Amino acid sequence: MSLNPKSAIKNQKSKIVSLLLALALLLPHGIVRADGITVTANDADYAFAQQMTFHIAAHSDADIKSAVVVFRSGNGPEHRGQATFAPGKTIDITHVQQLTGGVLPPFNQITFWWELSDAAGHTQSTPHQTIDYRDNRFTWQEAAEGNVHVLTYAGDAAYAQSALSVARAALVRVNGELAAPLPPRVDVYLYASLDDLQSALLLAGRDWQGGQARPDLGVVVVAIPPGQEALAQMKRDIPHELTHLLVFQATGPGYARVPRWLDEGLASANEELAQPAYQLALEAAFRNQQLIPLETLCAPFPADAGLAQLAYAQSQSFVQFLRDRDPDAVRRLLGAYAGGATCSGGVEQAMGSTLGALELAWRASLGPRGAWLALINSVGGWVVLAVLVSLALIPLAFARRKPPLRKRKS
Repeated sequence: MSLNPKSAIKNQKSKIVSLLLALALLLPHGIVRADGITVTANDADYAFAQQMTFHIAAHSDADIKSAVVVFRSGNGPEHRGQATFAPGKTIDITHVQQLTGGVLPPFNQITFWWELSDAAGHTQSTPHQTIDYRDNRFTWQEAAEGNVHVLTYAGDAAYAQSALSVARAALVRVNGELAAPLPPRVDVYLYASLDDLQSALLLAGRDWQGGQARPDLGVVVVAIPPGQEALAQMKRDIPHELTHLLVFQATGPGYARVPRWLDEGLASANEELAQPAYQLALEAAFRNQQLIPLETLCAPFPADAGLAQLAYAQSQSFVQFLRDRDPDAVRRLLGAYAGGATCSGGVEQAMGSTLGALELAWRASLGPRGAWLALINSVGGWVVLAVLVSLALIPLAFARRKPPLRKRKS
């Protein structure tokens, strides 16, 4: 029995399609064909904070004469690396990008692609690929809930879960005041020792410290050793660093204009557990008349450890003073800086007072007469003066009311 010609043609087309699909599945990963250039391999690897290696293999009908790798961190600026190689119809080359000095910020996704051209004028741009750039000196485990991801390489499941609970609660609590749009993803990296964290930051070309936030990346890195004291440190360090992320979310491009006393003061004030050292430093500086002018704390804090601690203590105290005066003060201040205000200009715009005047009131509140001066600031000096004058006149009024004379009995 002969086949229907239409059925035969249909069967033939089906076989061709099936064959093409099978061939496509057999092609090595990364193969791209266009304009005479075929890419047969395309990948990347790195040694943390040292170098990133980009590899590509391709062939063409004409000599491939140029290969440029383009890469960027997150949504950051693009970097271009011109590979050095001998032109040929088949190439297998690598380009090594040095990472010393913080060329690419860690704890982020790196996007990369290649731009190729050959002697016949053909060009090829490979599809964008991404690689997670994190501290691969350690093997990280992840605990996640919602948009919060906690990454650890030490400790047990309870350790990671505690950090996750603290982070999620802090985001809700802190954002209750700021009302900022939450980041789509927040990564909290827990280093098991301060040495491990410091080495990571130094290798990445950043100043070392006990913790650090990368608000533009939605990343927090902290050093919290597993153990009995871990939860207490989590309640201090994680809310502090997450506050920086939310301040960035609230101000966007204006984040660079937020005064350091506001950014760090708010972060310190949002710590769940107080740091007694701050209060001791503040009291000693007030007693010895060594407080740092707040105008100075608009800029980065002093490098000296003792002065830096005082700067944190003052900032925390001043921000809490503003909060006590006006619960919406912080939100209005951030709105002013998001709109382009200067340090002192933002205070005048949001608070209706100069930074200097508010600083005088804050300093007065630190002393024994602070309660009286706080009253004067809240209700107005003339009102308090009127009350004092009235109190002063009361004895005079009673003095004029002499008791009636009584006759003596004879």
